[in-house]
Amino acid sequence: MRFVAVGSLKPGMKLGRKIIDRKRTSMLEKGITLTGMNIERLRSNGYIGAYIADRFSDDVEIVETVKEEHFASAVDAVADANVGSIIDVASELVNDISSLEKISVDMLDLRSFDDYTYHHSVNVAVYAVAVGTRMGLEEEEIQELAVAALCHDLGKSKIDAKIINKKDRLNDDEFEEIKRHPKYGYDMLYNNPIISPIIRQAVICHHENENGTGYPFGKMGDEIPLLAKIIHAVDVYDALTSRRPYKDPYAPVDALEYMVGGMDILYDRRVVEAMQTVIPAYPPGMDVGLSNGEKAVVIAHTSQALRPRIKIYDTGEEIDLSTNLKYRSVFITASGILMQEAAEGVETLNEDRGNAKEEIKNVIVVDDSSISLEQTKTILEDKYNVVTLESGIACMNYIKAKGKPDLLIMDIDMPIMDGMTTVDKLKAHCKNDLNVIFLTAIANKETVMHCKRAGATDYILKPVNPIYLKERVKIALDKNLDR
Repeated sequence: MRFVAVGSLKPGMKLGRKIIDRKRTSMLEKGITLTGMNIERLRSNGYIGAYIADRFSDDVEIVETVKEEHFASAVDAVADANVGSIIDVASELVNDISSLEKISVDMLDLRSFDDYTYHHSVNVAVYAVAVGTRMGLEEEEIQELAVAALCHDLGKSKIDAKIINKKDRLNDDEFEEIKRHPKYGYDMLYNNPIISPIIRQAVICHHENENGTGYPFGKMGDEIPLLAKIIHAVDVYDALTSRRPYKDPYAPVDALEYMVGGMDILYDRRVVEAMQTVIPAYPPGMDVGLSNGEKAVVIAHTSQALRPRIKIYDTGEEIDLSTNLKYRSVFITASGILMQEAAEGVETLNEDRGNAKEEIKNVIVVDDSSISLEQTKTILEDKYNVVTLESGIACMNYIKAKGKPDLLIMDIDMPIMDGMTTVDKLKAHCKNDLNVIFLTAIANKETVMHCKRAGATDYILKPVNPIYLKERVKIALDKNLDR
Protein backbone atom coordinates (compact mmCIF):
# COMPACT_ATOMS: atom_id res chain seq x y z
CA MET A 1 0.00 0.00 0.00
CA ARG A 2 1.01 3.62 -0.39
CA PHE A 3 0.15 6.88 1.34
CA VAL A 4 -1.93 9.27 -0.78
CA ALA A 5 -2.51 12.87 0.28
CA VAL A 6 -6.13 13.84 0.79
CA GLY A 7 -5.95 16.25 -2.15
CA SER A 8 -4.97 13.36 -4.43
CA LEU A 9 -7.50 10.77 -3.23
CA LYS A 10 -9.98 9.66 -5.90
CA PRO A 11 -13.32 7.83 -5.74
CA GLY A 12 -12.77 4.15 -6.45
CA MET A 13 -9.48 3.88 -4.55
CA LYS A 14 -9.33 1.00 -2.06
CA LEU A 15 -8.45 1.84 1.56
CA GLY A 16 -5.36 -0.08 2.68
CA ARG A 17 -5.54 0.75 6.39
CA LYS A 18 -8.54 1.76 8.45
CA ILE A 19 -9.01 5.30 9.73
CA ILE A 20 -9.25 5.39 13.53
CA ASP A 21 -11.92 7.93 14.47
CA ARG A 22 -12.71 8.65 18.10
CA LYS A 23 -16.39 9.10 17.14
CA ARG A 24 -16.47 5.55 15.75
CA THR A 25 -19.59 6.28 13.68
CA SER A 26 -17.44 7.75 10.90
CA MET A 27 -14.56 5.23 11.03
CA LEU A 28 -13.55 3.97 7.59
CA GLU A 29 -12.64 0.29 7.56
CA LYS A 30 -9.75 -1.28 5.69
CA GLY A 31 -10.73 -2.58 2.26
CA ILE A 32 -13.63 -0.21 1.52
CA THR A 33 -13.80 1.56 -1.83
CA LEU A 34 -13.61 5.30 -1.26
CA THR A 35 -16.48 7.50 -2.41
CA GLY A 36 -16.53 11.23 -2.97
CA MET A 37 -18.38 11.58 0.34
CA ASN A 38 -15.68 9.59 2.18
CA ILE A 39 -12.95 11.78 0.72
CA GLU A 40 -14.78 15.01 1.56
CA ARG A 41 -15.23 13.78 5.15
CA LEU A 42 -11.50 13.12 5.43
CA ARG A 43 -10.65 16.50 3.93
CA SER A 44 -13.07 18.52 6.07
CA ASN A 45 -11.96 16.78 9.27
CA GLY A 46 -8.30 17.59 8.65
CA TYR A 47 -6.82 14.21 7.68
CA ILE A 48 -3.64 14.59 5.67
CA GLY A 49 -4.34 11.47 3.63
CA ALA A 50 -4.91 7.73 3.71
CA TYR A 51 -3.15 4.48 2.88
CA ILE A 52 -4.35 3.04 -0.43
CA ALA A 53 -4.01 -0.56 -1.60
CA ASP A 54 -3.23 -1.04 -5.29
CA ARG A 55 -1.18 -3.35 -7.47
CA PHE A 56 1.53 -0.74 -8.05
CA SER A 57 2.39 -0.61 -4.34
CA ASP A 58 1.59 -4.14 -3.22
CA ASP A 59 5.30 -4.76 -2.61
CA VAL A 60 5.70 -1.80 -0.23
CA GLU A 61 6.95 -3.14 3.10
CA ILE A 62 5.32 -1.28 5.99
CA VAL A 63 6.05 -2.47 9.51
CA GLU A 64 3.03 -2.36 11.81
CA THR A 65 4.74 -1.01 14.93
CA VAL A 66 1.71 -1.63 17.14
CA LYS A 67 -1.48 -3.56 16.46
CA GLU A 68 -4.42 -1.49 15.20
CA GLU A 69 -6.68 -2.64 18.02
CA HIS A 70 -4.08 -1.67 20.64
CA PHE A 71 -3.67 1.76 19.06
CA ALA A 72 -7.45 2.28 19.04
CA SER A 73 -7.71 1.17 22.68
CA ALA A 74 -4.95 3.62 23.61
CA VAL A 75 -6.79 6.49 21.91
CA ASP A 76 -9.92 5.61 23.89
CA ALA A 77 -8.02 5.36 27.19
CA VAL A 78 -6.38 8.77 26.71
CA ALA A 79 -9.64 10.39 25.61
CA ASP A 80 -11.38 9.05 28.71
CA ALA A 81 -8.41 10.02 30.96
CA ASN A 82 -8.77 6.52 32.43
CA VAL A 83 -5.44 5.95 34.18
CA GLY A 84 -6.07 2.25 34.82
CA SER A 85 -6.81 1.68 31.12
CA ILE A 86 -3.80 3.79 30.16
CA ILE A 87 -1.51 1.57 32.24
CA ASP A 88 -2.98 -1.58 30.68
CA VAL A 89 -2.72 -0.33 27.11
CA ALA A 90 0.82 1.00 27.75
CA SER A 91 1.88 -2.59 28.45
CA GLU A 92 0.30 -3.69 25.17
CA LEU A 93 2.17 -1.01 23.21
CA VAL A 94 5.45 -1.96 24.87
CA ASN A 95 4.89 -5.66 24.15
CA ASP A 96 4.08 -4.95 20.49
CA ILE A 97 7.23 -2.89 19.99
CA SER A 98 9.53 -5.20 21.97
CA SER A 99 8.44 -8.12 19.79
CA LEU A 100 9.68 -6.47 16.59
CA GLU A 101 12.81 -7.88 15.01
CA LYS A 102 13.84 -4.37 13.98
CA ILE A 103 12.17 -1.31 15.47
CA SER A 104 11.03 1.19 12.85
CA VAL A 105 8.04 3.52 13.18
CA ASP A 106 6.94 3.50 9.55
CA MET A 107 3.34 4.69 9.65
CA LEU A 108 2.36 8.19 8.56
CA ASP A 109 -0.31 10.25 10.30
CA LEU A 110 -3.96 9.11 10.21
CA ARG A 111 -5.95 11.47 12.44
CA SER A 112 -8.35 14.36 12.33
CA PHE A 113 -8.20 17.81 13.88
CA ASP A 114 -10.74 16.73 16.50
CA ASP A 115 -8.75 13.64 17.48
CA TYR A 116 -5.42 15.46 17.61
CA THR A 117 -4.79 15.55 21.37
CA TYR A 118 -5.73 11.91 21.97
CA HIS A 119 -4.10 10.51 18.84
CA HIS A 120 -1.03 12.68 19.37
CA SER A 121 -0.50 11.25 22.86
CA VAL A 122 -0.58 7.69 21.49
CA ASN A 123 1.82 8.60 18.67
CA VAL A 124 4.17 10.13 21.23
CA ALA A 125 3.99 6.95 23.33
CA VAL A 126 4.86 4.77 20.32
CA TYR A 127 7.79 6.98 19.35
CA ALA A 128 8.97 7.23 22.98
CA VAL A 129 8.93 3.47 23.55
CA ALA A 130 10.79 2.90 20.28
CA VAL A 131 13.43 5.49 21.23
CA GLY A 132 13.70 4.27 24.83
CA THR A 133 14.16 0.71 23.65
CA ARG A 134 16.85 1.80 21.18
CA MET A 135 18.63 3.66 24.00
CA GLY A 136 18.75 0.50 26.10
CA LEU A 137 16.36 1.49 28.90
CA GLU A 138 15.38 -1.24 31.36
CA GLU A 139 11.96 -2.89 30.95
CA GLU A 140 10.50 -1.11 34.00
CA GLU A 141 11.72 2.27 32.72
CA ILE A 142 10.14 1.64 29.31
CA GLN A 143 6.81 0.77 30.93
CA GLU A 144 6.94 4.02 32.92
CA LEU A 145 7.95 5.90 29.79
CA ALA A 146 4.93 4.55 27.91
CA VAL A 147 2.52 5.57 30.68
CA ALA A 148 4.09 9.03 31.02
CA ALA A 149 3.94 9.60 27.26
CA LEU A 150 0.26 8.63 27.12
CA CYS A 151 -0.42 10.99 30.04
CA HIS A 152 1.85 13.86 29.00
CA ASP A 153 -0.95 16.08 27.64
CA LEU A 154 -3.75 15.11 30.02
CA GLY A 155 -3.48 18.61 31.50
CA LYS A 156 -4.78 20.11 28.25
CA SER A 157 -8.22 18.82 29.22
CA LYS A 158 -8.23 21.58 31.85
CA ILE A 159 -7.71 24.28 29.22
CA ASP A 160 -10.52 25.88 27.23
CA ALA A 161 -10.79 24.07 23.87
CA LYS A 162 -11.09 27.48 22.19
CA ILE A 163 -7.49 28.17 23.22
CA ILE A 164 -6.21 24.72 22.25
CA ASN A 165 -7.71 24.92 18.76
CA LYS A 166 -7.34 28.64 18.14
CA LYS A 167 -6.30 29.35 14.55
CA ASP A 168 -5.07 32.88 15.17
CA ARG A 169 -2.03 33.98 17.15
CA LEU A 170 -2.34 33.31 20.88
CA ASN A 171 -2.27 36.37 23.10
CA ASP A 172 0.08 36.43 26.09
CA ASP A 173 -2.55 35.25 28.58
CA GLU A 174 -3.60 32.38 26.34
CA PHE A 175 0.00 31.30 25.81
CA GLU A 176 0.63 31.38 29.57
CA GLU A 177 -2.43 29.18 30.06
CA ILE A 178 -1.11 26.69 27.46
CA LYS A 179 2.18 26.57 29.39
CA ARG A 180 0.33 25.44 32.53
CA HIS A 181 -0.76 22.13 31.03
CA PRO A 182 2.25 20.11 32.34
CA LYS A 183 1.40 21.22 35.88
CA TYR A 184 -2.29 20.51 35.36
CA GLY A 185 -1.40 16.99 34.21
CA TYR A 186 0.92 16.48 37.17
CA ASP A 187 -1.85 17.55 39.56
CA MET A 188 -4.34 15.16 37.90
CA LEU A 189 -1.95 12.26 38.56
CA TYR A 190 -0.63 13.36 41.95
CA ASN A 191 -3.00 11.50 44.26
CA ASN A 192 -3.21 8.35 42.14
CA PRO A 193 -1.35 5.57 44.01
CA ILE A 194 -0.67 3.57 40.85
CA ILE A 195 1.28 6.43 39.25
CA SER A 196 4.92 6.60 40.34
CA PRO A 197 6.81 9.84 41.07
CA ILE A 198 9.00 9.04 38.03
CA ILE A 199 5.96 9.18 35.74
CA ARG A 200 4.72 12.40 37.30
CA GLN A 201 8.14 14.04 36.91
CA ALA A 202 8.25 13.02 33.24
CA VAL A 203 4.83 14.59 32.69
CA ILE A 204 5.58 17.90 34.40
CA CYS A 205 9.03 18.27 32.77
CA HIS A 206 8.18 17.32 29.18
CA HIS A 207 8.55 20.93 27.95
CA GLU A 208 11.92 21.61 29.58
CA ASN A 209 14.76 22.45 27.18
CA GLU A 210 18.41 21.45 27.46
CA ASN A 211 19.44 25.11 27.66
CA GLY A 212 17.04 26.04 30.44
CA THR A 213 14.60 28.00 28.26
CA GLY A 214 11.70 25.56 28.70
CA TYR A 215 8.85 25.47 31.20
CA PRO A 216 7.57 25.24 33.90
CA PHE A 217 10.86 25.24 35.87
CA GLY A 218 13.58 26.26 33.40
CA LYS A 219 15.59 23.12 34.18
CA MET A 220 18.85 22.50 32.27
CA GLY A 221 20.70 19.43 31.01
CA ASP A 222 21.03 16.71 33.63
CA GLU A 223 18.42 18.40 35.83
CA ILE A 224 15.79 17.13 33.38
CA PRO A 225 14.70 13.48 33.84
CA LEU A 226 15.67 11.24 30.91
CA LEU A 227 12.08 10.09 30.36
CA ALA A 228 11.01 13.74 30.05
CA LYS A 229 13.81 14.38 27.54
CA ILE A 230 12.56 11.51 25.37
CA ILE A 231 8.91 12.61 25.55
CA HIS A 232 9.90 16.22 24.81
CA ALA A 233 11.77 15.34 21.63
CA VAL A 234 9.21 12.92 20.16
CA ASP A 235 6.37 15.26 21.20
CA VAL A 236 7.90 18.01 19.05
CA TYR A 237 8.59 15.61 16.17
CA ASP A 238 4.97 14.43 16.11
CA ALA A 239 3.70 18.02 16.30
CA LEU A 240 5.91 19.02 13.37
CA THR A 241 4.67 16.17 11.18
CA SER A 242 1.00 16.83 12.03
CA ARG A 243 -1.48 19.01 10.20
CA ARG A 244 -3.17 21.48 12.53
CA PRO A 245 -5.74 24.20 11.86
CA TYR A 246 -2.92 26.78 11.88
CA LYS A 247 -0.14 24.90 10.02
CA ASP A 248 0.71 22.31 7.40
CA PRO A 249 2.85 19.28 8.29
CA TYR A 250 6.57 18.82 7.85
CA ALA A 251 7.84 15.84 5.87
CA PRO A 252 9.57 13.35 8.22
CA VAL A 253 13.01 14.11 6.77
CA ASP A 254 12.58 17.84 7.42
CA ALA A 255 11.24 17.26 10.94
CA LEU A 256 14.25 15.07 11.74
CA GLU A 257 16.57 17.74 10.35
CA TYR A 258 14.89 20.27 12.65
CA MET A 259 15.50 17.96 15.62
CA VAL A 260 19.17 17.65 14.67
CA GLY A 261 19.41 21.45 14.51
CA GLY A 262 18.11 21.64 18.08
CA MET A 263 20.52 19.11 19.59
CA ASP A 264 22.22 20.37 22.78
CA ILE A 265 20.00 23.47 22.69
CA LEU A 266 16.47 22.14 23.06
CA TYR A 267 16.93 18.38 22.86
CA ASP A 268 19.28 15.80 24.32
CA ARG A 269 21.75 14.66 21.65
CA ARG A 270 21.45 11.00 22.67
CA VAL A 271 17.68 11.09 22.23
CA VAL A 272 17.79 12.70 18.79
CA GLU A 273 20.44 10.26 17.59
CA ALA A 274 18.24 7.37 18.73
CA MET A 275 15.25 8.94 16.96
CA GLN A 276 17.17 8.95 13.70
CA THR A 277 17.60 5.18 13.91
CA VAL A 278 13.97 4.26 14.64
CA ILE A 279 12.03 6.93 12.70
CA PRO A 280 12.67 6.69 8.95
CA ALA A 281 13.41 9.89 7.05
CA TYR A 282 11.44 8.43 4.13
CA PRO A 283 8.77 6.01 5.41
CA PRO A 284 7.67 3.20 3.08
CA GLY A 285 4.61 4.16 1.07
CA MET A 286 5.64 7.81 0.83
CA ASP A 287 5.87 9.57 -2.52
CA VAL A 288 9.21 11.18 -3.34
CA GLY A 289 10.56 13.38 -6.12
CA LEU A 290 14.04 12.74 -7.52
CA SER A 291 16.68 15.17 -8.76
CA ASN A 292 16.38 13.69 -12.28
CA GLY A 293 12.70 14.67 -12.43
CA GLU A 294 11.25 11.22 -11.79
CA LYS A 295 8.62 10.48 -9.15
CA ALA A 296 8.61 7.32 -7.09
CA VAL A 297 7.16 5.60 -4.05
CA VAL A 298 9.40 4.39 -1.21
CA ILE A 299 9.30 0.60 -0.93
CA ALA A 300 11.64 -0.10 1.98
CA HIS A 301 14.53 1.12 4.11
CA THR A 302 18.18 0.47 3.35
CA SER A 303 21.32 0.84 5.43
CA GLN A 304 21.48 4.48 4.29
CA ALA A 305 18.63 6.49 5.81
CA LEU A 306 18.52 9.06 3.00
CA ARG A 307 18.73 6.52 0.16
CA PRO A 308 15.82 4.05 0.45
CA ARG A 309 14.60 1.46 -2.04
CA ILE A 310 12.05 3.03 -4.38
CA LYS A 311 9.74 2.19 -7.27
CA ILE A 312 9.58 4.57 -10.25
CA TYR A 313 6.03 5.57 -11.20
CA ASP A 314 6.58 5.86 -14.96
CA THR A 315 8.43 2.57 -15.45
CA GLY A 316 7.63 0.42 -12.42
CA GLU A 317 11.37 -0.19 -12.01
CA GLU A 318 12.59 -0.86 -8.49
CA ILE A 319 15.75 1.02 -7.53
CA ASP A 320 17.92 0.69 -4.43
CA LEU A 321 19.34 4.20 -4.14
CA SER A 322 22.01 2.97 -1.74
CA THR A 323 23.59 0.57 -4.26
CA ASN A 324 22.36 1.33 -7.81
CA LEU A 325 25.27 2.77 -9.80
CA LYS A 326 23.00 4.31 -12.44
CA TYR A 327 21.36 6.38 -9.68
CA ARG A 328 24.50 7.13 -7.65
CA SER A 329 24.25 10.87 -8.45
CA VAL A 330 20.45 11.00 -8.15
CA PHE A 331 19.01 12.10 -4.82
CA ILE A 332 15.61 12.78 -3.29
CA THR A 333 14.60 16.42 -3.62
CA ALA A 334 11.05 16.36 -2.26
CA SER A 335 8.95 14.11 -0.06
CA GLY A 336 5.88 14.11 2.10
CA ILE A 337 2.23 14.82 1.55
CA LEU A 338 2.21 18.35 0.18
CA MET A 339 4.19 17.44 -2.93
CA GLN A 340 1.24 15.29 -3.99
CA GLU A 341 -1.24 18.14 -3.88
CA ALA A 342 -1.62 20.86 -6.48
CA ALA A 343 -1.00 24.37 -5.21
CA GLU A 344 -4.67 25.21 -5.75
CA GLY A 345 -5.68 22.33 -3.48
CA VAL A 346 -3.40 23.50 -0.70
CA GLU A 347 -4.70 27.06 -0.97
CA THR A 348 -8.26 25.78 -0.71
CA LEU A 349 -7.40 23.83 2.42
CA ASN A 350 -5.83 26.90 3.96
CA GLU A 351 -8.87 29.01 3.14
CA ASP A 352 -11.13 26.39 4.72
CA ARG A 353 -9.14 26.64 7.93
CA GLY A 354 -9.93 30.33 8.10
CA ASN A 355 -6.37 31.51 7.57
CA ALA A 356 -6.36 35.11 6.45
CA LYS A 357 -3.52 36.36 4.32
CA GLU A 358 -0.95 37.68 6.80
CA GLU A 359 1.20 40.75 6.45
CA ILE A 360 4.79 39.85 5.63
CA LYS A 361 6.97 40.22 8.72
CA ASN A 362 10.10 42.37 8.82
CA VAL A 363 13.29 40.65 9.99
CA ILE A 364 16.67 42.32 10.57
CA VAL A 365 19.75 40.09 10.53
CA VAL A 366 22.99 41.47 12.02
CA ASP A 367 26.28 39.59 11.53
CA ASP A 368 29.84 40.74 10.89
CA SER A 369 30.45 37.66 8.69
CA SER A 370 29.25 38.42 5.16
CA ILE A 371 29.07 34.69 4.38
CA SER A 372 26.90 33.93 7.42
CA LEU A 373 24.80 37.01 6.71
CA GLU A 374 24.09 35.96 3.14
CA GLN A 375 23.32 32.38 4.22
CA THR A 376 20.77 33.52 6.80
CA LYS A 377 19.17 35.94 4.35
CA THR A 378 18.87 33.26 1.66
CA ILE A 379 17.12 30.89 4.07
CA LEU A 380 14.53 33.46 5.16
CA GLU A 381 13.96 35.87 2.28
CA ASP A 382 11.23 33.78 0.60
CA LYS A 383 8.96 34.26 3.65
CA TYR A 384 10.01 37.57 5.19
CA ASN A 385 11.24 41.06 4.37
CA VAL A 386 14.89 40.63 5.34
CA VAL A 387 17.30 43.50 5.98
CA THR A 388 20.97 42.58 6.54
CA LEU A 389 23.42 44.72 8.51
CA GLU A 390 27.07 44.06 9.35
CA SER A 391 27.49 45.73 12.74
CA GLY A 392 25.74 46.62 15.96
CA ILE A 393 26.18 50.32 15.26
CA ALA A 394 24.57 49.99 11.82
CA CYS A 395 21.68 48.13 13.46
CA MET A 396 21.14 50.84 16.06
CA ASN A 397 21.16 53.58 13.44
CA TYR A 398 18.76 51.66 11.20
CA ILE A 399 16.20 50.93 13.96
CA LYS A 400 16.32 54.51 15.25
CA ALA A 401 15.59 55.73 11.73
CA LYS A 402 13.14 53.06 10.49
CA GLY A 403 11.65 51.61 13.68
CA LYS A 404 11.94 48.19 15.31
CA PRO A 405 11.41 45.02 13.23
CA ASP A 406 9.09 42.12 14.00
CA LEU A 407 12.23 40.09 14.74
CA LEU A 408 15.91 40.89 15.21
CA ILE A 409 18.43 38.08 14.57
CA MET A 410 21.67 39.21 16.21
CA ASP A 411 25.15 37.67 16.11
CA ILE A 412 26.74 37.77 19.57
CA ASP A 413 30.44 37.89 18.79
CA MET A 414 31.09 41.08 16.79
CA PRO A 415 33.88 43.69 16.98
CA ILE A 416 33.47 47.23 18.35
CA MET A 417 30.00 46.56 19.81
CA ASP A 418 28.96 42.95 20.40
CA GLY A 419 25.43 41.63 20.03
CA MET A 420 24.61 41.61 23.75
CA THR A 421 25.62 45.27 24.16
CA THR A 422 23.72 46.24 21.02
CA VAL A 423 20.54 44.56 22.23
CA ASP A 424 20.84 46.20 25.68
CA LYS A 425 21.04 49.63 24.06
CA LEU A 426 18.21 48.86 21.63
CA LYS A 427 15.94 47.64 24.40
CA ALA A 428 16.35 50.95 26.17
CA HIS A 429 15.41 52.71 22.93
CA CYS A 430 12.46 50.36 22.26
CA LYS A 431 11.25 50.36 25.87
CA ASN A 432 12.13 46.65 26.22
CA ASP A 433 9.74 45.73 23.39
CA LEU A 434 12.19 43.87 21.17
CA ASN A 435 11.88 40.34 19.77
CA VAL A 436 15.43 38.92 19.54
CA ILE A 437 17.08 35.68 18.45
CA PHE A 438 20.82 35.50 19.11
CA LEU A 439 23.29 33.68 16.84
CA THR A 440 26.29 32.11 18.51
CA ALA A 441 29.06 29.68 17.64
CA ILE A 442 29.39 28.53 21.28
CA ALA A 443 26.45 27.41 23.44
CA ASN A 444 28.06 27.06 26.86
CA LYS A 445 26.19 27.73 30.09
CA GLU A 446 27.57 31.27 30.33
CA THR A 447 26.23 32.14 26.87
CA VAL A 448 22.85 30.62 27.70
CA MET A 449 22.59 32.70 30.88
CA HIS A 450 23.62 35.86 29.01
CA CYS A 451 20.88 35.25 26.44
CA LYS A 452 18.29 34.66 29.16
CA ARG A 453 19.31 37.81 31.05
CA ALA A 454 19.05 39.78 27.80
CA GLY A 455 15.46 38.57 27.44
CA ALA A 456 16.14 36.81 24.14
CA THR A 457 13.31 34.85 22.57
CA ASP A 458 15.78 32.21 21.42
CA TYR A 459 19.33 31.56 20.33
CA ILE A 460 20.64 29.46 17.43
CA LEU A 461 24.00 27.83 16.89
CA LYS A 462 26.18 28.74 13.91
CA PRO A 463 26.49 27.50 11.24
CA VAL A 464 22.71 27.61 11.10
CA ASN A 465 20.63 24.60 10.12
CA PRO A 466 18.12 25.90 7.50
CA ILE A 467 15.14 23.85 8.66
CA TYR A 468 15.81 24.64 12.30
CA LEU A 469 16.26 28.36 11.63
CA LYS A 470 13.02 28.61 9.68
CA GLU A 471 11.01 26.88 12.39
CA ARG A 472 12.53 28.86 15.26
CA VAL A 473 11.80 32.10 13.41
CA LYS A 474 8.18 30.97 12.96
CA ILE A 475 7.94 30.19 16.66
CA ALA A 476 9.43 33.55 17.61
CA LEU A 477 6.82 35.29 15.47
CA ASP A 478 3.84 33.11 16.26
CA LYS A 479 3.17 31.37 19.58
CA ASN A 480 0.75 28.98 17.86
CA LEU A 481 3.75 26.93 16.77
CA ASP A 482 5.21 26.34 20.22
CA ARG A 483 2.34 24.58 21.97
